[in-house]
Amino acid sequence: MLVALLLAAQITNVADAGDEKHPLEIDLEAGYSFLHAQTNISRENAGDVLKHERDLNEVDFRLAIGIWHDLELHMVAPLAMRDLQVWHPLAGAGSLSGNTISISGCGGKLCGPTQPILPVDGSSKRQGLFEPTIGISWGPINEERELKLKPELFPEGHAFSTWALGIDYTAPLGGNRLDDPSRWGFNSSPGTGPELRKVHVLTLWTAFSKRFRVLEPYLRFAGSLPFAANGAYDNCSHPELLADVAAANCKGAWAGQTGYLPSYEGAATLGTELVAAEGEDRRLSFDVRGDVTWHSPSRGYTQVTDALGKLTYADEYVTSAGTVGIYGRIARWFHMRVYGVLGVDSAHFLTHEDIGDDKDNDNGKITVSEGSGAPAPDQNPLYDYRLDQVGRRLRAEPSVFWGVAGTLSLNF
Repeated sequence: MLVALLLAAQITNVADAGDEKHPLEIDLEAGYSFLHAQTNISRENAGDVLKHERDLNEVDFRLAIGIWHDLELHMVAPLAMRDLQVWHPLAGAGSLSGNTISISGCGGKLCGPTQPILPVDGSSKRQGLFEPTIGISWGPINEERELKLKPELFPEGHAFSTWALGIDYTAPLGGNRLDDPSRWGFNSSPGTGPELRKVHVLTLWTAFSKRFRVLEPYLRFAGSLPFAANGAYDNCSHPELLADVAAANCKGAWAGQTGYLPSYEGAATLGTELVAAEGEDRRLSFDVRGDVTWHSPSRGYTQVTDALGKLTYADEYVTSAGTVGIYGRIARWFHMRVYGVLGVDSAHFLTHEDIGDDKDNDNGKITVSEGSGAPAPDQNPLYDYRLDQVGRRLRAEPSVFWGVAGTLSLNF
């Protein structure tokens, strides 16, 4: 989420309690962000086939409560006001709309007639809550609490680096609302879908900042471990959208292996604040930072998920982003930030399911049906002969995104 991406050097700030000046600290923050992403999607041996765009308007609410010295409990509730995706045909789109290959393979007489793979011109719209996050942050070293050294180099009260670390847990919400991609594609229906994906995410992070004259550089590392919750979307919930072996294999050896597999993530942030003006309980600074995030291979919500009406297995990729912003503290209890971001996702394949696995322990031999109707317990029911076979895969070319965000914070 963009507001989380755009936190400044304040990443080492932790709500406090138990101090003479702050017996209890409560921080209330509201943020708004707009993100636009644009991706050209190509197909092997066909060139560019689709242009995909996404506009996300999001509001985030954050509550942090100091429970002891530099120890806080916080919660974030993100809300999508409008999440619109649209895709349009490019020069090679005829390979999708004029396809003659069956999803099950070319056994029998399945191939030959025209079988469009997806609607080459379409859209989808979502809104509502994302999964909320709750976490704990701790500042084991706070430069404002430490002894002062070298006053000719370090401003008063800034002789030590500040170190903060924390753990966040993103929890799936209950209920029957689920981001079900099968409602789009050729089955597209009017209305708006939800954002909830029913996923648990554990995130560990640590951050450092250091005041040196008018600069306050900072460094942050984070890693996320996600796993799908009960009720997360499973492609096998709609076997009619899959290969012919799905009817048998989804209930057989492949049961429980065809659902949502969110990506693991590792991120690093390096930046600095330039303090332009500072006084008692007041501050004006400019912030510049760079972020790099690695995303592991996953079966999830990709740029072609809505067009196909199903989750797709995507390769790993890297997101690189640069951010500039302004931070202002008008009084001890009022802060505000305004930021802009520009970034790019590296190119990666979007349709890359394995054809199968030796489920019947046949010395590594994988038996596939290829549309013949013969039993093939080894064949992955999600394998799509039109898109997962080498030479026919869909690929996201480098995706460019930009956004703006602003936050207001009240501190008590």
